Amino acid sequence: LMGVEPEWTDAGRVESVEPISLDDLDRPRIDVTTRVSGLFRDAFPQAASVIHDAVDAVVDLDEPHEINYVKKHVEEEAAELEAAGVEKPETAAKHRVFTTRPGGYGAGTNKAVDEGNWEDRSDLADVYVQWGGYALGSRGKTTEAHDAFERRLGNVEATVKIEDTAEQDEFDSSDWYAFHGGFITAVAETAGEEPASYVGDSSDPDNVDVYTNEEKVRKAMRARVLNPAWLDSMEEHGYKGAGDLSSTVDVVLGWDATTGVVSDTLWEFVAERYAFDADRQEWLRDVNPWALESITDTLLEAIDRDLWDADDATTDRLRDINLTVDGDIEAQAAADPTGVTSDDD
Repeated sequence: LMGVEPEWTDAGRVESVEPISLDDLDRPRIDVTTRVSGLFRDAFPQAASVIHDAVDAVVDLDEPHEINYVKKHVEEEAAELEAAGVEKPETAAKHRVFTTRPGGYGAGTNKAVDEGNWEDRSDLADVYVQWGGYALGSRGKTTEAHDAFERRLGNVEATVKIEDTAEQDEFDSSDWYAFHGGFITAVAETAGEEPASYVGDSSDPDNVDVYTNEEKVRKAMRARVLNPAWLDSMEEHGYKGAGDLSSTVDVVLGWDATTGVVSDTLWEFVAERYAFDADRQEWLRDVNPWALESITDTLLEAIDRDLWDADDATTDRLRDINLTVDGDIEAQAAADPTGVTSDDD
C-alpha cells in the first residue's frame, strides 16, 4: 500500500525496502497504521523495522502530498507537534506500528465486554487505545505513544484484517473481535465516522477473497455458529461442549458491541438454537446448567444494551428459562454443597 518492495538477501531475509516508482505504481501511496499482538511483538520485532524503513523511504521522496499520503501526514503532523513544543516531532509523527505494553498481551476490549465494564462504544474505544497505545520501534523497542495512536486512528478510513487459515473463524475466541472489532470501534469513535472494514481471506492461496467485515462475520455465523450439524456435534463433548456453546454466544455479543454487525434476525436464530430448542435445552440442563444460564444471561444482556430489539414475548421467555435454570443450580447446590458426585451416582 505504501508503494515499496523488499530487497532480499541470499538467505531469504529482508535487507531493506525500495520505493516503487510512481510510473510503475500507477496510484497514490497509501498511509498505513498497524496494530500487532503482543505475541507478534515478541516473536517478530524485525518486521516492525521493515515498516519503519518503508515510512522513512517514502517520506524522503520528492513527491507532492496528493500522491504520497504517508509524506503528507507525517510532514503535516510533525509541523503541528513542533508548534506545540513536542520533542522530536518527526519521530512521533512517523509511528506506524502499535502494540500493547511490554509484557502485555491482548487488545482489552474483550475484557471490558466479558466483565460488563462498559456503557457504550466510546468506553470500548478508550480501552482499545489504552491497551494498544505503545509504539513498536525499529529494533523492537516499545515506547508509550497513546497520543500518536489516537492521531493515527483519527485518520483511518478503512480497516483490513488478513486471515490465512480455514481452521479458525471469527467466533473461535474473543480475540477476533477484540482486535479487529476493537480497531473498528476505536476508529469510529476517534474519527467520528464508521470506517470501511474488510477481511482478506487467503486460506486458499489459489482463491483469495476479500469480504467486508460484516459479510465475513455473518458468513461465519451461518457456516458454524447457527449450523445445526455443528451444534449437534458439540453434544459429543458433554460439559466442555456446552461451555463452548456459551463462549460462542459471548463472542456474538462482542462482535455486536464493537461493530453492530449482528442483526436482530441473527440474534433470534441464536436464541432459537441455543436456548429455545427443547432438545438442546434439556441437554444443557443435564450436562452443564451453568452454560445455559450464561447463554440466557448473554442474550438478555444483548436486549438490555439495545443490541437486539427483541419483542416482549421473547424477552419474557428468556427470563423464564434463566430463572428456572438458576433455581435448578441453587437446588443442586443445596442438595450437594460439596459439588462432588459419588461413584455410585
